[in-house]
Amino acid sequence: MASSLSNLLLLIAAGSIAGLEPGQSKLRGDSKKPATESAKTIDEFKADAAGYVIKLQGRQDKLTLRDEPLLHWGNPARTGEDGAVFVWMLDGRPEVIGSVFTYRLPNAIRRKHEYHSLAAGPLTAEYRGARVWSPKTAGVTFRPIPDAPAPAETPRLRLTQMKNMARDFSARMVDLEGQQSDLRLIPQPLIRYEPKDKSILDGALFSFSIGTDPEVILLIEAREAGDRLAWHYAFARFHYVNLTVNYKDSEVWHAKALPDMTTLDIGTPKYQDSVYATYHVQTTPIVE
Repeated sequence: MASSLSNLLLLIAAGSIAGLEPGQSKLRGDSKKPATESAKTIDEFKADAAGYVIKLQGRQDKLTLRDEPLLHWGNPARTGEDGAVFVWMLDGRPEVIGSVFTYRLPNAIRRKHEYHSLAAGPLTAEYRGARVWSPKTAGVTFRPIPDAPAPAETPRLRLTQMKNMARDFSARMVDLEGQQSDLRLIPQPLIRYEPKDKSILDGALFSFSIGTDPEVILLIEAREAGDRLAWHYAFARFHYVNLTVNYKDSEVWHAKALPDMTTLDIGTPKYQDSVYATYHVQTTPIVE
């Protein structure tokens, strides 16, 4: 009994997530794979993400891929999906968020990449030497958070503020068959950051998910507003279905479904200039 109690306390302690300081992230997931198989899959996802060279317009230096994924997610209820979320950074701020994932068909496993620009302007992305994505506009649009408090003096207090403000948003998705799902806010941010650009004091990315599968990304940043800093929000889609977000009781963001994005292969020109895109990169037959 004492041993069982000790094990229980260890599990509880391991499950507790402290507030993240700027630049920290927490790898989380619910994969049911054996540890060795899961590690191999993550290594394959990391290799895919490392195949990208992404640059902002007007900058010669490429974005830096964070070495480890922010999240290892799974969605067994849909099509056995298994994936990992990555970010590409510049000067301490995430400029692109992406996911590498697989899903199962009756006779094959298909691998996809998806990405969304978080940048303030155009960018270009090459995958293993080929141009595959080049959005022409800013990736997200920031707006002031209504009635938000002034950004606190310390990073820890600002993290508490961001978590509290994130709870005032709610998200819903409607799939291509018309099924509606309320998305769950993951209270711990995917990543916390303090950019070198002093016009942004602090920021974090939150996710609205089904299970652990992110479908909508919420950005909260303390940004310059005239002669002061104020909290702002923006959203990025992480699925091609219909997505809606409310702030308290009012709709503040909507992304229409993009059903013709479902079958695209990487390298196709379609949606290369979109701030969000998702492409198939590999099909592996299942050998019984």
